Amino acid sequence: MTPDSDLAAYARASQRLLGLIRGERAPAAPGSGRFDRAVARLARARSLLEYFGNPQQRYPAVHVTGTAGKGSVAAMIAAILTAAGYRVGLRTSPYMQVATEKLQVDSELIPAQSLDQLSLQVLAAHDRISPESALGYAEAWVTLAFAWFAEQDIDLAVVEVGSGGRFDTTNVFDAIVSVITSVGLDHMVSLGPTLADIAWHKAGIIKPGSTAIVGNVPSESLHVIQGEADRVGASILLGRSLPSDFRGAVAMTGAFQETNAGIANAAIDALRNRGFVIPGEAVASGLANARLPGRLERMPGAGRPVVWLDGAHNADKIAAVARESRLIATGGRGPVVVLGVLKSKDARAIAAGVAPLASAIVATEPTVFGRLPLDADSLGAAVKAAGFGRPLHVEPDWRRAFALAEMLGREAGSSVVATGSMYLAGQLRGRWYPDAEIVVQRTPWPVVTEAANQALPERSVAL
Repeated sequence: MTPDSDLAAYARASQRLLGLIRGERAPAAPGSGRFDRAVARLARARSLLEYFGNPQQRYPAVHVTGTAGKGSVAAMIAAILTAAGYRVGLRTSPYMQVATEKLQVDSELIPAQSLDQLSLQVLAAHDRISPESALGYAEAWVTLAFAWFAEQDIDLAVVEVGSGGRFDTTNVFDAIVSVITSVGLDHMVSLGPTLADIAWHKAGIIKPGSTAIVGNVPSESLHVIQGEADRVGASILLGRSLPSDFRGAVAMTGAFQETNAGIANAAIDALRNRGFVIPGEAVASGLANARLPGRLERMPGAGRPVVWLDGAHNADKIAAVARESRLIATGGRGPVVVLGVLKSKDARAIAAGVAPLASAIVATEPTVFGRLPLDADSLGAAVKAAGFGRPLHVEPDWRRAFALAEMLGREAGSSVVATGSMYLAGQLRGRWYPDAEIVVQRTPWPVVTEAANQALPERSVAL
């Protein structure tokens, strides 16, 4: 296939899948209309998977959820298993730039042609078996993910939850190991409002007879998780510090990634207990090779100024980024922060986390298909309310906002950090790693020519 045909196939599949997005998709408390819709989505996903022969039952799988760290932990587990010689399917969510990022086998993204063909098959299957109901984006994706993994004859799948867990459309298989990385205040409209409520959603991925790995969670959350494990007859292992032998091996940036690596290593121990052969050398190699785009990621180049991208979109994640101030500062000067958040997020908490880190803030708006960004003026007001007394700029256009931040950073000798939204980070990342090259080369880190880096792309993304 030629690059042009790959891009045409990707465009068809992307438009087909984005056309399924209809308003709010997250679950909520029992008794609400949103809860009923979540249950219906799960039922549609199970019906579609049954039509495809239940591909999710053809291989063992690890299921990963958490308020923070779930993507990184999933990537680490997959990389370790790959280093141990297993053929591993990895499903992550959301994607930063292109939809093919959501699915990979042994570090290669799903081919555009496969995404095109499978998405067409999934929509056609739904029209055959449930023509009276509207197929949603999430259940279409989970069906084609598990079907593609089965086609690829994988040994094991590592599946990241989209949101919550209990009613997430990925929760259609019996994981042998379930991982809950953390429990914090995020998605509170759909999962909250308390930590115990959120923990109940996340604990819903624990399956009978499985092993649950639990990170450092609040006591009220652990109580809920332990109760769910007891109810279904699962055992719990608490995540622990990464053994000192492996601490230097973690390639992903930030001290919080060592915490994530400790959780991933505990999941590997649980898999060993179930017969998987995973030597220590594979753990070291996997941690050294695991990476995800937009997780405190330094952009390549000479660095005038140095640019960091991070998709932190809640208070816990922003706090983790702020703790890396020494790493991302330049000459003791705090970075210029480009900040954009979705309307559904807690802008005040995010602004409060960013304020101590930044030498200046440029408030802006990410462009998101099917989601509303918080307008830049309101975000600027939240930054002021957080007590930020240094220069604040409001620029709704994210391209102009980033150009302004670059100029300010260059003049002050400061770095630039873009954060507050996975979507904002993904849009900016296209300057260094163009979307088309990611699709064609099947990696989030394509080799690109200088000509490909001339302008920021204008586009929107979705979960």
